[in-house]
Amino acid sequence: MSTRGTFSLRKKAGKAVAFVLAAVIMIGATLGLSKGKGSTVNAAYTTPRLMVTGCDIKGGSVKAGSEFDMVIHLRNESDSTKLTNIKLKLSSDNNQIVPVSGSDSIYIDELGKEEETDVSVKMKAKEDLEQKNYTVNVAYAYENSWGESFDDSASLTVPVVQESKIGISELKLTKSEVEITGKTSLSFKVNNLGLDKLRNVTVEFSGDTIKEISYFVGTIESGESGSVDMTITPDKVGNDDIHIKVIYEDILGKSYTLDDKTSFVVNEETTEEEASASAATPDAATAGLPIAPIAGVAGIIVLIIIVVTVIKKNRQKKYE
Repeated sequence: MSTRGTFSLRKKAGKAVAFVLAAVIMIGATLGLSKGKGSTVNAAYTTPRLMVTGCDIKGGSVKAGSEFDMVIHLRNESDSTKLTNIKLKLSSDNNQIVPVSGSDSIYIDELGKEEETDVSVKMKAKEDLEQKNYTVNVAYAYENSWGESFDDSASLTVPVVQESKIGISELKLTKSEVEITGKTSLSFKVNNLGLDKLRNVTVEFSGDTIKEISYFVGTIESGESGSVDMTITPDKVGNDDIHIKVIYEDILGKSYTLDDKTSFVVNEETTEEEASASAATPDAATAGLPIAPIAGVAGIIVLIIIVVTVIKKNRQKKYE
């Protein structure tokens, strides 16, 4: 066989191989495009990607039991295809946070290349939720320009707060009236009536007639109480209220106060002379009674007793 013949055969073989490779590539591409929904994406292009980039809560936080607006931010990350038939499904553990409308699904017709959009949905938090951050899950599905389907999920954080409820009970002042040199004891309970844990509970006492003082209670769990028992020292003579201010924080560090008061009287110190004069002064119950009539009544009673005694003796002698 000549050199020219050998070269011709090699050339024909190379063309055949190239033809077969081209056919294989075309068949693979055709199969990839014809699979439709649920197919494996061809590696010839970048997989389209829908992203949940975050959310905004109007007002910043949500009160347990209230409705609120949640704005979900979406973005089509693809620069080559628009996304269509977008469906979002919202859920939370034990239905802690649910859509007000009752429907947990949101539909969007399409989202262009590298386009962003916002979806607003009205939600409601259950009344008995503890004050903390909760999660709303977003499961979403979508299609590209070739009808291929994709799905993904994301989690959004919703801060839920409880309205703090606090009260004071069993308020007791050992002595509501003391001398300037005396002291008294003030005690009561601080009750956590809400579902939130109260932190850094502190009680401050003030008033025109006492020395200002504070008492640290600490943390009070939901449904529990903290006890306060303080010695109150007078500072000035007068008649004024003892002002009680309870200061506490919620889980977010926001500070609240509760005010109450009780009456208190501070007198001058009693001297020894005043104490002796008070002891010598007749009681109010007897001080106003007239002495002469009392003495006359007593004399009559004594006379009657004497007469009765004499009559009895004369009768006894008569029968002896």
